Amino acid sequence: MDMMTLLEKMFIFTVLMVIGYVLARRGVLGKDFTKAASSLVLNVFMCAAILNSVLTVSITLSWAELGRIFLVLCVMQLLGYVVAAVAVRLFPRRDPERQPCLELLMSMGNSMFIALPIVDGLLGPEAVFYVSLSCIPFNVLLYTYGVWRLKGAGSKLRIRDMLSVPLVVTLLSVLIFLLQIPVPRILRGLVSATAGASMPMSMIVIGATLGSVSLLDAFRSGKLYAVSAVRLLLIPALTWAVCRFLTPDPTLLLTATIVAGCPSAVLVTVLSVQYGRDAVLTAEGTLQNTFLSMATIPLLVYLLS
Repeated sequence: MDMMTLLEKMFIFTVLMVIGYVLARRGVLGKDFTKAASSLVLNVFMCAAILNSVLTVSITLSWAELGRIFLVLCVMQLLGYVVAAVAVRLFPRRDPERQPCLELLMSMGNSMFIALPIVDGLLGPEAVFYVSLSCIPFNVLLYTYGVWRLKGAGSKLRIRDMLSVPLVVTLLSVLIFLLQIPVPRILRGLVSATAGASMPMSMIVIGATLGSVSLLDAFRSGKLYAVSAVRLLLIPALTWAVCRFLTPDPTLLLTATIVAGCPSAVLVTVLSVQYGRDAVLTAEGTLQNTFLSMATIPLLVYLLS
């Protein structure tokens, strides 16, 4: 891994994110833009990047090999939830209502908006394919255990909540990849051109989404620094330590480590609002570790790759 290339990419990501944040703080990008742009990025640009990964990747996989890759990605996602569940119980329990929010801030990484454009720029289509596969266990864990923690005991599981557009596109991409379904050249060109917008738009949307939170407030909380340390350092380090025994593929291992080291998903704040939890806390935590991740992700790649 060329560290200068990585640092250049992270610098670009940071600048784009700061642009979105500053424009949101100045009122140029409002909530309507953020809502519409988030939906556009998630349901169009990201889906195009997922499809493009299988249309341009040059690897061939058997069902058994695909199963082993999926196992590594499931272990990576599950490990984050296990570590977060243990870590949150070590925090002082002064406000038990905040415990589920802190736990999800540690367990839920922003794989689609952060990891996907990063690995696309650093590792190429093969790594994008791995990230897209990771959204399957991500959705299952989020809409089972994650929602149960926010709603409290007695909440009901709804299977339809797991079926996001990126998940459906991921399943379609796996079928195209395994069955070698031919795709016309004009459609390949359309998908490739659309996928090119995923990285810059993702970073601007992330910054704009967090624009309602004061940067000073986000960096005042000692508890949130502990959350960031678990999310950005402990979980990816443990992921690398465990998953290196499950796969000899360095690209898969590095991809899993980058996904595990992503900052908290903005979706944590969205769900906190939906289920009446402390959305301000989750927004401050997400803002803090999103900016910190621009330094910790290159550090992890340097130390562990």
